Amino acid sequence: MFDRITYKKAARKQLKGRWGLPILLLVISCVITSMIAMPGSVLDDAAFLTGAEYMAYSTLSLISLCVQGILTLAISYVYLRMMHTTEKLPFDTFLTGLERWLSGALGILWYTLWVFLWSLLFIIPGIIKSISYSQMFFILAENPKIGVRRAMQISKVITQGHKADLFVMGLSFLGWAILCLITFGIGFLWLLPYMQMSYANAYAALKNMAFMTNKITPADFAPAN
Repeated sequence: MFDRITYKKAARKQLKGRWGLPILLLVISCVITSMIAMPGSVLDDAAFLTGAEYMAYSTLSLISLCVQGILTLAISYVYLRMMHTTEKLPFDTFLTGLERWLSGALGILWYTLWVFLWSLLFIIPGIIKSISYSQMFFILAENPKIGVRRAMQISKVITQGHKADLFVMGLSFLGWAILCLITFGIGFLWLLPYMQMSYANAYAALKNMAFMTNKITPADFAPAN
């Protein structure tokens, strides 16, 4: 059974005394993505773009998206490692996650493509599919050799019957998000790691439930020939 209260309670326990690295990674992620997006924002404000400017804007957008995927996968790897130890993790854990940069870059491109295509039908299908594919980066963080297409398929399988649960879990953080706005955004330094840790616990539970119901097997995570 999907139990978001248990996952969130476990997240608070897992983060206790270990907030330093998650907060540092959040700051690093925000700084890097902001630096990459800054030149693109200047072009985006222009009333008209020349052919060269449009190419530059498109290239920067693509790079920004790939970097976002790389950082997301590396940070997901850190949270998965935090689930399996009570010790404080070194910064090298994040660097290990960055070694899987290709999976992160390809993963975000594949994810964005399919969410965009489903969103063309209407907003609701896009939201549903974004939740269906939401476990991709946890799957790739654990199994970088299986490929993004298989990771997406596995994500679809393990979220089957639980997309509404994941949606409600996201809504359960809304009150905290409003309080963070009152603190001029400073509170997000703690809220976002709390959310990510909670979702990591939810991923582990979804995977175990899928194993128990034979929706997937360990063989599904084996590298493709």
